[in-house]
Amino acid sequence: MERFVISIGREIGSGGKEIAEKLAKRLNVSVYDKKLLEIAAQESGLDAATFENVDEQESGSFLGGMVALRNVLAGYFNADSCMNSDALFGIQSEAIRTIAERESCITIGRCSEYVLRDHPCMISIFITADCNDRIQRIMQKEGLSEEKAREFMERGDRKRKSYHDYYATTQWGVAHSYDLCVNSSRLGIDGTVDFIYQYIRSKLKIE
Repeated sequence: MERFVISIGREIGSGGKEIAEKLAKRLNVSVYDKKLLEIAAQESGLDAATFENVDEQESGSFLGGMVALRNVLAGYFNADSCMNSDALFGIQSEAIRTIAERESCITIGRCSEYVLRDHPCMISIFITADCNDRIQRIMQKEGLSEEKAREFMERGDRKRKSYHDYYATTQWGVAHSYDLCVNSSRLGIDGTVDFIYQYIRSKLKIE
């Protein structure tokens, strides 16, 4: 069958990464998350840390935008030039397109549903979860208090939304921006994986 891409956006603490990894095993494809940054670095000749330091960070704002980016890019570009986060986003986007042309895969975040909007066989999915479930998951994973976990969650979501909405014409986490939005609290992680897998099979007509 034609190569396909499953693009997954996710709220902090929703279990989106775990869901993506389990889906990948079911579909026998690779997951590209942080690995996208490594590939972009290899293809551009830049250090991976350059991409990591601006990865899904707040964009278009004073603190999350140009000041931080000028510091990160100082070793590579003239700080007074137009080379900024847009240049890095372009390099990363090209890496995403290259992967999608080469193989069926699952991508996580990084505006991939927007970058691949013209892909003939792309399914975009957004994973959310109830606030309390998200906080509990963050507390366990990060070893944080409930208060700190809530701050972690809110800050992380804010960064992802800012990054996404700066580069994409669609809105992060808004239902009409995706093919499917799922609350992982309703069916649990494994139940959500089953649900999405069946949806993918139906949409892509996988036997």
